[in-house]
Amino acid sequence: MKYITLKDTDLNLSNLCFGTAGFGEKLNKEQSFELLDAFVRRGGNFIDTANVYCRWIPGLDNCSEKFLGEWLKSRGAYKDVVIATKGAHYLIDDVDKHSRVNEYDIRVDLEESLAALGVDVIDFYWLHRDDPSRPIEEIVDILEGLRAEGKIRYYGLSNYKTDRIKRAKEYLESKGLKGPYAVSNQWSLAAINPGKNTNPDPTLVEFSSEEYEWHIESQVPVIPFSSTAMGFFEKLKRAGVVVKNGELKSVENLETIPLSLRDAYWSEKNLRIYEKLLMLQVETGHSLQALSAAYLLNQPFQVIPIGSARTEEQLEGFLEASDIVIPAERF
Repeated sequence: MKYITLKDTDLNLSNLCFGTAGFGEKLNKEQSFELLDAFVRRGGNFIDTANVYCRWIPGLDNCSEKFLGEWLKSRGAYKDVVIATKGAHYLIDDVDKHSRVNEYDIRVDLEESLAALGVDVIDFYWLHRDDPSRPIEEIVDILEGLRAEGKIRYYGLSNYKTDRIKRAKEYLESKGLKGPYAVSNQWSLAAINPGKNTNPDPTLVEFSSEEYEWHIESQVPVIPFSSTAMGFFEKLKRAGVVVKNGELKSVENLETIPLSLRDAYWSEKNLRIYEKLLMLQVETGHSLQALSAAYLLNQPFQVIPIGSARTEEQLEGFLEASDIVIPAERF
């Protein structure tokens, strides 16, 4: 496992981050602990969670953070890993998705996260959503206040658009401060078909070409979610998809690819990428899952992909990417 020191911080992180959104929904506590153990055993030390995770399941309340907190305590792993969590998501049962990006709600979420995780300070804190109606300067001041109080060490912006991120950085620079320390938007090698995201939530922000250019210029790190497009390319291979010169030639079991995934990612562009990945697989011996994550690792700025898994085999397929060095243009 390779490690990087996140720019402008003292956080020495595994270059792959384990995402825990499925804890409680897709994985029970025992299975979650087994995967956390496997991740750390393999050398991983960066784990992502959120205050909102699992709240969408009736009867389950914030169980991703709670499972993680129990694991940290049972393993005595507080000093072995770096935890990132998120707050200020709209309430799950709020159909109008009213913003909670305000000091009161951020503090409510943060205190719940501290208690659930069993820690006194959050290593890396994300605001999970933006409120475009609120000046970004006010939002940044809230985060800086939490840093000054010792509640959080570093912070980032998740699902924020490029103009908002730019203004946040400019404001901090005007005050002689660093930050935001990273951005987390939806980004993978597979391009999303317009208006067809697997998650239709309009408050999600997809990584854009404008944002890409800004990260090259600013060198602000990216810690993207949905970083392997839910294993789309691996699923194409398992379905027996054959592509030649960018054209679909045959497919054996299309129905094995979920319809939502096909709607989101099935396109001529992604089939051409799939063909390239198959050639890279022959050349390198790496899995398509690992290669798709490696694309993000080989960018001209720091990128730490977030990936989840339901089995140790899936986790290993993701972690295999850590050591792959292939120029991004080859993808």
